[in-house]
Amino acid sequence: MSTMQIEREDLNPCTIKLSVKCSTEQVSQGFAKAYKNFSKQARIPGFRPGTAPKNMIAKMVDKNSLFEAAAEEIVRVAINEALTSEKIRPHEAPAVEITAIDEDENKCEFTAKIPLEPVVELGNYKGIEVRKPSSGVTDADVDAQLDELRKRSGKRETVTDRGIHDSDMVVLNLKVDGEEGEGKNFMISAGQTFKALDEAMSHMQVEEMKVADLTFPADFQNKEWAGKKKKVQITIRSVSNVQLPELDDSFATEGVDKALKSKDLSELKAKLKERLEAAKSNLADEFINETLQEEILKGSTVHVPDTMWEAVANQRLREMAQEAGKEGKKLEDVATANGMTLDDMVQKWQLEAKTQVQRAVIANTIFKKEALQLTNQDYNDTLLAMAIEYQAHPKDLLEALKKNNALYEVEVRAVYKKVMDF
Repeated sequence: MSTMQIEREDLNPCTIKLSVKCSTEQVSQGFAKAYKNFSKQARIPGFRPGTAPKNMIAKMVDKNSLFEAAAEEIVRVAINEALTSEKIRPHEAPAVEITAIDEDENKCEFTAKIPLEPVVELGNYKGIEVRKPSSGVTDADVDAQLDELRKRSGKRETVTDRGIHDSDMVVLNLKVDGEEGEGKNFMISAGQTFKALDEAMSHMQVEEMKVADLTFPADFQNKEWAGKKKKVQITIRSVSNVQLPELDDSFATEGVDKALKSKDLSELKAKLKERLEAAKSNLADEFINETLQEEILKGSTVHVPDTMWEAVANQRLREMAQEAGKEGKKLEDVATANGMTLDDMVQKWQLEAKTQVQRAVIANTIFKKEALQLTNQDYNDTLLAMAIEYQAHPKDLLEALKKNNALYEVEVRAVYKKVMDF
């Protein structure tokens, strides 16, 4: 009878890879347990539940279902023995991949990535200076918005379900190919940057990524790029706009919602200017948050288990594949349309996911270090913000989160906001 064999590889300070060859006993017992469980569910004349012979159950059960059930039993036992043998305490559930399984040979082999607790050495996170972009709004800005959005309904909105249009306010990240670091954040008005960037951003959406060759104008604000042609990764962080009502003679009194009703056009323009200032100020705050996070991460040492960022990246890629499928496209088509190969796009999303996970771990570390506390109001405010984002009633969203065991998302966001406010 064979014994379990384990090969260990320390991938990084937070991830251990175990390659396991299970013992014949572990495999035979796993299959026996799977047959037993299926037997309990089967209704076979002449046999009580759980007593039908193995050969009869084998004919009734789908082979793939049987192997999945057996593999689950085998791995559950083997992984616990392997962790004990290697004296490993996982931070979260391991990510397991079955590489071989054969009932006749009593063979089962798998690899497991074991996540350990993140390792964080915080750099300076107090007193960081960031220049806040101007949030001033001129009468010309108001008139431009009125002209651009005259058929809209008169409210500030965060844009998540369409591509970028001219006059949208955008926070984006530009990362030059080959340069170290996370790239640089900019807050711009779409259609008012420079031709190459405006064309590259056209129809991109929030959280979308594209690679393009950009020739920066000689007066570009980043002097290192000014006047030069660079291959650049463009990542859209946030898009915001102000939707305004139809502009006509009765516009101020009849064509707007209650919050915008005014005695005349002059008063209405004042209200719209106030909304534009609030929208631009909020976007400026988002720009500051992005820049602060970059600076803190740049000055810190952060190791996270591969399983954490791989899960985030894989989820995003699955969502992109589903969205592409609705249009009869494949993920390869999305990559090509954005100037990348599929491998390039996957790699870039993995790097983006790793950065986001590192940021979340830093936020959680600061939250604990500063002994910050979440109040009921923090949870309520976060849930309301999420409801607005998903265009759902807060109660309906809460029920959906409970149903999908995703209430942790509220806490994660609340912690992040608490730390950024701090």
